[in-house]
Amino acid sequence: MARVEVELERARDRRLPLVSVRSGRRADGYAPAGRPLGAVQLPLTQAEFDELLRLRSRQRSGLRLAPVFVLAGVALSRYPALLPLGLVTAFVSLLLAAVATFAIRRHLPSVSIDAGSARVTLRRVDPHFAEVVHRAGG
Repeated sequence: MARVEVELERARDRRLPLVSVRSGRRADGYAPAGRPLGAVQLPLTQAEFDELLRLRSRQRSGLRLAPVFVLAGVALSRYPALLPLGLVTAFVSLLLAAVATFAIRRHLPSVSIDAGSARVTLRRVDPHFAEVVHRAGG
């Protein structure tokens, strides 16, 4: 994996080369990344974008379902086994959301924005992407 620095404006305005940051293949579009979400737009293939959407969906589902499981366990707590079952399923749901969050972080490059110099540092990018960016003038 490589590291590359680009201008913040280029990364924000979808002016990076259409080469996937993950695989180095021709990209089909851009995906939001960075904090806050969408601070930069990174090129990905359609398959990589679909995987990112799937991971984000799992993350949201896990976070949304945890309170539902706790409330269901509390509401049905007159049956002795259902409160612990609700708490365990809520914990598993939160655990799966955490795993999805970790997978999203591994799926996209690390994004560091230096507002003072208006530059973005991307770590864990494909070497071919880094080469294309350097040839295009960084």
